[in-house]
Amino acid sequence: MKKALTILVAMLFLVVAVGVAYSAETTFNGQYKVRGWSNWNFDKKVTNPTSERGRYDGYFDQRFRLTITHTRSEFLKAVVQLDLVEDTWGQQRNFRINNSTTGNLVRKAYIEFTLPKVGTFTVGKQPALLGYGLAFADSGGLLDGLKWSNKWGMVGVSAMYFKFDDNILLGGASEFYNRDSQLWLLDVAITPNDNHTIELFGGYADFDAGMPATHNFVYNFAGPAVPPASPFDDVDANLGLVGLAYTGEFADMITVKGEFSWLFGRADLANWGMNDDAWLSGHNLYLDVAYHNDLMTIGAAFIYGSGDTLSGYNANHYNVNFITADEFVFGNIIASGNGGLNDAFGGGLGFCDDIENLTAAKLYFEIYPLCCDGKLSLNAAVIWAKWTEDVGAGTPYGHPVGYYGTVYTPFGYASTDLGWEIDFGLSYEIMEGLTYSLATGVLFTGESFDYNVGGVKQEWGPIWTVNNNLIYEF
Repeated sequence: MKKALTILVAMLFLVVAVGVAYSAETTFNGQYKVRGWSNWNFDKKVTNPTSERGRYDGYFDQRFRLTITHTRSEFLKAVVQLDLVEDTWGQQRNFRINNSTTGNLVRKAYIEFTLPKVGTFTVGKQPALLGYGLAFADSGGLLDGLKWSNKWGMVGVSAMYFKFDDNILLGGASEFYNRDSQLWLLDVAITPNDNHTIELFGGYADFDAGMPATHNFVYNFAGPAVPPASPFDDVDANLGLVGLAYTGEFADMITVKGEFSWLFGRADLANWGMNDDAWLSGHNLYLDVAYHNDLMTIGAAFIYGSGDTLSGYNANHYNVNFITADEFVFGNIIASGNGGLNDAFGGGLGFCDDIENLTAAKLYFEIYPLCCDGKLSLNAAVIWAKWTEDVGAGTPYGHPVGYYGTVYTPFGYASTDLGWEIDFGLSYEIMEGLTYSLATGVLFTGESFDYNVGGVKQEWGPIWTVNNNLIYEF
């Protein structure tokens, strides 16, 4: 792997050198990030899973991300983004992992060219975002495809085709055997002026996968479900997507953001000896209103993600509200996006890298103290959250933490009580190009987290996370 990496980097620099010789413009920019993670009570110690025995995970990860942009003219450019270093190293378990040996070395690699009056074409591995990403978002190098875009006055249109994966040759022993997924998307952005944008989007996704399959609208065997002993069965999921997003600025001091999106379709699980059809339907709502000036920002936000009680299978194993990796961030624990490079929690709990079955509201603020010449910012948030549909005993959803594979038995009743979260963070520019940031959160869990050990109710207790970041940008 290291030899191949060295050859690839050498080839890239050779291409750059040739480009410079032809008087084209080449730019380098990137980021080196070192993060220290401390998570407690997201899961319990296996040796004694009582409420006093929360599991602690503490480790560091680091990543060097390099972006090379080679611009031939205003009509033609090529972009390559590489994650050259992805290391995880920890203190309490004495592990050191080079994630780049198994991860995605190339996150972006595309050519973009413009034909006058026809439009702009982007071909290759590229990022994509619809609305605020509640239903569709990806920047991790998962999508290869083609995008065409053009603009006529205040109306801009983009049409996209992406191949998500095509793994027929991996063989039946692979979890991803026969996975073949593709997406067709359309986005229309209406910008009557610089202060307001209305975005209409929609599309169709087709997923075929071998069993067992994970994520992305196909069945996941994590948790209590037991797969059949028979050979892998194909899964076919056909999904539609529609949405509306809005961004507005009023009087240069009030920002309004919002998205409503709906996904619908069906999945066919062949030869299960039960109803093969799983009907999928999920919808999202996001609203955010903030007042801001040069010294502070204060705002309120609301998010709603529907549950799934009708599909006929363990509901939280169908991420019914989004298609690819959700990068939407609402809090430091609740709906926190993706986690660390070696984080089993995906940013914290099964619901935290998507918003399925989540209803939450928050008040937040950020201040920029005069004493620090704009280099320091402080932020905090208070979040109230509930489950949209009951979780626990007798519901399509099991215990909230059962998502990871450890089965916790809910204590005798269903509940929508998720809890309260308090967040705090800061960002400080140490010097030009070097920034330190801190993100902390405490979730005071509600009754839905109660679980049964030998007939005795155990309260889960608070969950906390601390994330330290040292970021060098160039």
